[in-house]
Amino acid sequence: MITRLSSRRSAFALIEVLVAVLFIGIFMLALLQVRNQALYQFLQSGDQHTGAWLAEMKMAELVSENLPDPEDEETWVLSESGDFAEYDDRSNEINAAVNEEWGDRTHFADFEWECTKELIFVGPEFIGTQEDLEYWEQPLDENGDPTDEADPNEKPAARLVRITLIVYLPEPKIRARTDEDSEVEPDRGRPSIKLVTYVDPAILFNAEPDEEVTTPEG
Repeated sequence: MITRLSSRRSAFALIEVLVAVLFIGIFMLALLQVRNQALYQFLQSGDQHTGAWLAEMKMAELVSENLPDPEDEETWVLSESGDFAEYDDRSNEINAAVNEEWGDRTHFADFEWECTKELIFVGPEFIGTQEDLEYWEQPLDENGDPTDEADPNEKPAARLVRITLIVYLPEPKIRARTDEDSEVEPDRGRPSIKLVTYVDPAILFNAEPDEEVTTPEG
């Protein structure tokens, strides 16, 4: 009789230990999920700050070079892309000069960019590219009748250069956990930063050189 009671107590004790281990395991998994999510958000925050800085630097460079020429129709739409590996080269060069143990690092190269420069036409009721002008159709009202909107091809329009820059952030090395507790990156698309600005081409292509100022002889 005493042996049976001891066996039952041992069995209950073993079950209690297994249940306790199970609860501890679930608790540790929850903590791990919180940790991964915190690291994921931290890395995203840092990349967004760096990406915003790189986007501002790149836009300042793009607005001053290789713009569409209103007199050359072949340049009315220009596209280019690349990365920021040159900033890695500069950073490694500067740090290697002050630290002999510095090794080459590549971080900025993970940030990629693409840019589109378009000559657009801006009228009283129209904003668009040359292609938009060519395929323009008279809008219809709710009853299917033509509206009073004038044909932009027959109206004078100002010309501006629209520069669209997209900087793609690097993929986070720490992946967020999904609700199924599987370490899979959520399908949200690659994070990016988009900047759009406008430039008056007349200022760049029609600007007259400053008159030379003679220094009075003294």
